[in-house]
Amino acid sequence: MFDEGYYASLGLGDVREKVLSGRRLSFDDGLALFNCPDVTALGALALHVRTRMHGDAASYVVNRQVNYTNVCVNGCTFCAFRRDDEKDDGAFTLSKEQILAKIAEARQGSLDLDELHIVGGCHPKLRLAWFEDLFRAVKAMAPNLPIKAFTPVEIEHFSRLEGITTVEVLNRLKACGLVMMPGGGAEIFDEALRKKLCPHKADSAAWLRISGEAHALGIKTNCTMLFGHVETFAHRVDHLCRLREQQDRSGGFTCFIPLPFLQEHSRLVLPEDKRGPCHGVDRLRTIAVARLMLDNIPHIKAYWIMLGTKLAQAALWYGADDIDGTIVEEHIGHMAGAASSQALGIEQLEEMIRKSGFTPVRRNAVFTPVEKAAPTVQTPFTHAHSPFNEPAGIASAVAKAKAGERLDRADAEALYYQASLPTLAHLANAMRQRLHPEPVVTFVGDRNINYSNQCVCACRFCAFFRAPDDPEGYVITREEMAKKIDETLALGGTQILLQGGHNPLLPFSWYEDLLCWMRATWPTLHIHAFSPPEIFYWSRLYAMPVAEIIRRLRAAGLDSIPGGGAEILVNEVRARVSPNKCTADEWLAVMEEAHNQGMKTTATMMFGHEEEPGDRLSHLFAVRGVQDRTHGFTAFIPWTFQPGNTRISCRPLPSPAYLRMLAVSRLVLDNVPNIQASWVTMGPDVAQLALFYGANDFGSLMIEENVVAAAGVSYSLTRRQIHGIIRAAGFTPVQRTMDYTPVDPQPAL
Repeated sequence: MFDEGYYASLGLGDVREKVLSGRRLSFDDGLALFNCPDVTALGALALHVRTRMHGDAASYVVNRQVNYTNVCVNGCTFCAFRRDDEKDDGAFTLSKEQILAKIAEARQGSLDLDELHIVGGCHPKLRLAWFEDLFRAVKAMAPNLPIKAFTPVEIEHFSRLEGITTVEVLNRLKACGLVMMPGGGAEIFDEALRKKLCPHKADSAAWLRISGEAHALGIKTNCTMLFGHVETFAHRVDHLCRLREQQDRSGGFTCFIPLPFLQEHSRLVLPEDKRGPCHGVDRLRTIAVARLMLDNIPHIKAYWIMLGTKLAQAALWYGADDIDGTIVEEHIGHMAGAASSQALGIEQLEEMIRKSGFTPVRRNAVFTPVEKAAPTVQTPFTHAHSPFNEPAGIASAVAKAKAGERLDRADAEALYYQASLPTLAHLANAMRQRLHPEPVVTFVGDRNINYSNQCVCACRFCAFFRAPDDPEGYVITREEMAKKIDETLALGGTQILLQGGHNPLLPFSWYEDLLCWMRATWPTLHIHAFSPPEIFYWSRLYAMPVAEIIRRLRAAGLDSIPGGGAEILVNEVRARVSPNKCTADEWLAVMEEAHNQGMKTTATMMFGHEEEPGDRLSHLFAVRGVQDRTHGFTAFIPWTFQPGNTRISCRPLPSPAYLRMLAVSRLVLDNVPNIQASWVTMGPDVAQLALFYGANDFGSLMIEENVVAAAGVSYSLTRRQIHGIIRAAGFTPVQRTMDYTPVDPQPAL
């Protein structure tokens, strides 16, 4: 699949050969990897190495993090956590009693802690003896609790404060129970950059020396790199090479943790091209290159606090083999804008790992397994494996996909259930390039206006609807709608997506009058409105054929129909989750009639609720069948069910499951020209990654969205941010209309 010729075309032929033969990569190799435009090609190599080292195991730890103070003498420009003085707004310093209480509380809430992680600022008044007393108290409370504490920067601070050597500091802390050190404070080792970022902090030589001293004393440590600020790829490679050289000397680094820079509340001024939202592709690229370069450091961590759970799950396919742990409480990342939760339970962590395609392994602070992994839950999907060693049973399907031939159901099942994620990405991306050879990613400027939430369907997955007599029910006024449309046009939008519930209180003339008014008031506005379930419901409510409903809506001003309400196009599933809504056959018939009347539509799939994986494939083939007859679908949009505030109890599918489905959608739907990434449900990082899994469209500016937001998921992006995300992935952003005609609206935004 990822053959020698493909890597040669990327300038990585020699790198591929070195990786597959287990030879060490050079600085120039690392730089070539960072500059590779195809992040999935890097991921394939990193997954191969990760599989060789760890199989399909992914570890986590039951831990409690304690940030004891944010008062710090260093004043690093990138740090949103630090405060100058105790009197500063937001400053805190915990007492020993408060720290012990937090540990006691955490121990009561779990089977027992396998790691205590203590780290904070370099406080000018907290002496080493204070921490020695704290450690003794911790060991008295929990004799078997491993203490992981202090970075090399903190060790040097204690050395200065006490007037003793760093080795003496380490010996004193080891005597009190220190067994492991986190790897913070490394930032970037280039000294010119360190003078800009952290001029008062231990320099790179001191950081590496202290790490080596800890290793000589038998204290294992982690190591880190803060990236995504003012450094270059060359600085990152240099950093990785220095860590590798230190590991060759002292051998005590257990895990490398790449830490993405979070901009919120930072005093660091970034270059113009690095301002804006975080970019998931760069984060995964860095994790993959780290796995490939750091051949002597056993573990790579996807720190979910800084990455978010969705990207951390994807990172397991890009070389990471650990996701950290329960955490319980964290301040450093969250004060810089981390949007993740503060804590995850054991069950959540194991499910994150298992549903991403790996086997969870609980470990302690020094990465020793403390509990045998539970037997893998049987699923149709094979667990993670090297893309350079795919199962023989998928060879025929892979060959057909590579040749651009149509896949049948057996082919789709083979790829969906057995192929590695990088292989699916590679095949889907190749098909995307055949259909859209230009390096363009499109998006539409529109707004979702939900004209009413009153609905008789009561679908179990819906958090948005209200019964017709519910006091929270509404029907939008013309004044409200006019304000929303005017704002949309002022922001460079060209389209309104109009949808609502199945409202029995509105006459059909209400919809016709609404469309006529919109068309007369905003003649150039594209009206993308309603859905097959709404249209089918009206045909029953108003005793008119579907064809007549569509004809009258078109005459009133309707331009196109969105693909909402498809959910899963399998009647057995619909009977469970939306029994009062139209059947799969009725949904498809509405779309086919619209196409026959010359109207373009989109198609969607909401998956990850009560359907089986095979039902998802049935959905794809149902859409493909209609498209073969009508060619009326302009795009397909798969998105994952969001269970918050609904009557279906489950957790959202992990990002690898979304990416797998997206790639298979691109491969099966060979007659649907466009596949859309869903940043509204997956977030911008994973949506950006989806551009390498077959998606060629970034969806909508989505000035307003209420249905998914009602389920507790809310992301927002400006036009400028969408442009930045697309460009950072290596593509050119182009705003389009519903039928994919490019537009240049010159927005006021």
